[in-house]
Amino acid sequence: MKKFACEVVTFCPDSKVIKKIKKYSEVFDKVFVYDNTPKENRNLKLISNKSNIFIYANGKNDGLSKAYNFFLTNLYGDFDFLCTMDQDSEFNNRDIISMFKYINKHDMSRIAVIGPHVEYKNNSGYKVERKNSISSKRYLISSGSFLNISLLNSKNIFFDTNYFIDRVDVDFCRQCTNNGYRVVEYGGSVLYQTLGQRTKYSKLGNHSYKRHYYIFRNRLYFNNKFILKRSRKIILDWLQTFKHCFYILLFEDHKVKKILQLIFALKDYQQNNMGQGRY
Repeated sequence: MKKFACEVVTFCPDSKVIKKIKKYSEVFDKVFVYDNTPKENRNLKLISNKSNIFIYANGKNDGLSKAYNFFLTNLYGDFDFLCTMDQDSEFNNRDIISMFKYINKHDMSRIAVIGPHVEYKNNSGYKVERKNSISSKRYLISSGSFLNISLLNSKNIFFDTNYFIDRVDVDFCRQCTNNGYRVVEYGGSVLYQTLGQRTKYSKLGNHSYKRHYYIFRNRLYFNNKFILKRSRKIILDWLQTFKHCFYILLFEDHKVKKILQLIFALKDYQQNNMGQGRY
């Protein structure tokens, strides 16, 4: 039987997040919390005495990539799979155990990442049809994904720390598939995720101005990293920029502030100021 660990990345976690972490500790061998809160969080003390929950906090916000890499490398040799979670997800124990069972029964030697089917809370609800099968994907969101620790470490595949938030998972999965490994979704397990704040005009998330900064800057970095043909990259950058501006102007609030963030993001990308943004 394979050994499973869970990592939850937190930022100012409230009582609801603490409850989720306790729930995960009921099914995972160990749960590791990487707290990105810039100061001591009192709520974490409520779980500090749990025997299989371990908390890492250094009093600053390191972002997602550094947090995921920390345990992906440190758990090498002790665990087989690491489930990466963020605090906005809802992943019930029944679905987690379903993932355990599938992984234990099947060959995972060529699978770098396996994750559940994701349902976004902002979308209209409907009954999810569960299937005991996997399907290949270009990428999966990092929350709820089970990472093949041994394979990833042996092939030196890690999260790119130039990303702070946004495109962290897309870049990581692209690295996996570019190296010939599979990224798959398991249809017998479901995770529920929140994406921004829904607007009255659209099913798309209404993101904060900070999130728009990362979306824009990281998209440029991603395109430059993975698209080799210069002409194609330039065309794609322009098309995506136009689409991004169009959605902000048509569907979102605080339009001027968010458009200004795109300008700041462009300047930082051009000056190679990556990681945590300056806004």
